[in-house]
Amino acid sequence: MLKRLFAGALLAFLGSSLWAFDMPKLPGNVPTPTAEVRRFQLEAISLRDVTFLFELAVKNPYPVSISFAGMTLAFAVEGAKVFTTGSEGGFSVPANGEKSNTFTVNLAYESIIKLVKDYTTHEWLNTVIDGTLVIPLPKIPGVPDDVTFTYSFSKRIPAIKPRVSLLNFRVLPPTREQVADAIVRAGRKTDPGKALGVFRNILEGKKPPAPVIDPADLDVPLTVDFTLEIRNDARGPLSFDKLGYELSVNGERLVVGESSSIVREKGKDLITVSNAFSSSKLSRNVKAVFSRRKGSFGVIGDASIKFPDEIRKEPVPLTFNEAGAFAL
Repeated sequence: MLKRLFAGALLAFLGSSLWAFDMPKLPGNVPTPTAEVRRFQLEAISLRDVTFLFELAVKNPYPVSISFAGMTLAFAVEGAKVFTTGSEGGFSVPANGEKSNTFTVNLAYESIIKLVKDYTTHEWLNTVIDGTLVIPLPKIPGVPDDVTFTYSFSKRIPAIKPRVSLLNFRVLPPTREQVADAIVRAGRKTDPGKALGVFRNILEGKKPPAPVIDPADLDVPLTVDFTLEIRNDARGPLSFDKLGYELSVNGERLVVGESSSIVREKGKDLITVSNAFSSSKLSRNVKAVFSRRKGSFGVIGDASIKFPDEIRKEPVPLTFNEAGAFAL
């Protein structure tokens, strides 16, 4: 009895004109749900992967809610199958309703590099994404258990094989006046000339014979200059007009800022930075850079890249988090 009532309720939807994306009719004139990908775009890029965004809208013509696990996506780049994944989590569509779900999927360059022949000769990579969505149907005699929707998307992405280097790192000593002012603010009674000598010895990698003060106990501004080199060993474009950055040295956060001083050479961008940090950040780890004349660095960066309109009309956010070693 309940099955007959439910089937009758389903048939009442046959006259509806709302379902512009209906699949072929199911047996017994039972209406089908519809599923439409309303948005597909390159959402963001880093030096290590690209992120795609999908917006999926499903209409439910039934008097009960329907739930499903999400969409399965198969990625192929330059004809080579890279991987298959599912969207993160499914969702439920209420009875007689519609619901949209937005999700993102990451495609790692490391996986592409292993499969695409002559990767470094490419400027752009043709990427095809085949999607499959399976929606379970209410249990009705003569009606299949589910209905399947298939989609195919294509997008070009830039070929990237990055190397990030820290070049020309130097910290300039403060002036005698700056040291004297900091000593007064700290309420210390130390000879400014001798204190300045401590700063100079540390920055030159020398051990002061008899340090009169620890520079980390003062708040003296120190100017730091360096160049970030972002090299692409493939041929994809990485041009941007300004870069936000956060630089760490030997595990210690040193400076945060933004630079628009960018020189583009073949296959690389050189970003010149001049910033300042407090001598209170001259920890043991940071001092080791000057005494050993080398160290490790980490840089977090963000920028915007304008690709051709066919890829995306708006600028695409670029973010990265890279690390390496450097020498003075």
